[in-house]
Amino acid sequence: MGLPESDIQQWLRCLADHIKHSVTEGAAPSPAVPATHWEWHARFPETAQLLGGWFSQDLVDEFPDHDAAVADYAATTDPHLVAHLVGELHELLALPLDEGDYALAAAELGMEVGPPRSRSPTAPGSRRWRRR
Repeated sequence: MGLPESDIQQWLRCLADHIKHSVTEGAAPSPAVPATHWEWHARFPETAQLLGGWFSQDLVDEFPDHDAAVADYAATTDPHLVAHLVGELHELLALPLDEGDYALAAAELGMEVGPPRSRSPTAPGSRRWRRR
C-alpha cells in the first residue's frame, strides 16, 4: 500500500477502538439509504436476485402472474437464501423511504415490471404493494 507499517498499525488500532466502543456501548450509526446502483446491490443482493431474475420483462412469458413467480423463487431457491431475502426485505421496508423511493429501489434492484394491479398504490381498496 506504500504506507509505513507503523501507520497501518496505528490505523488498525484506531479502527479496533471504534469497533470496541460500538460493541460495548451499542453505539452504531444508522444505516443510510443507498445512493447508487452498486450500493443497492451490495446491501440487498438477494432482493436484487429475486427482482432481477423473476421480475424481468420475461415475467409474462414465464409465469401466469406475480404470485407464480414468487412461488417459483421459493420452490427453487435454497431455503437459507430465501431466509436471507426475508431479512433484506424487512431491512428495506425499515428505511425511511416514500412510495416513489421504493419504486426507485425496486428498479435499481432489477425489477422491470410493475406490481400487480391489485397491489398498486392506486388500486381502490388495495393494500400498498410494498407492504405485502
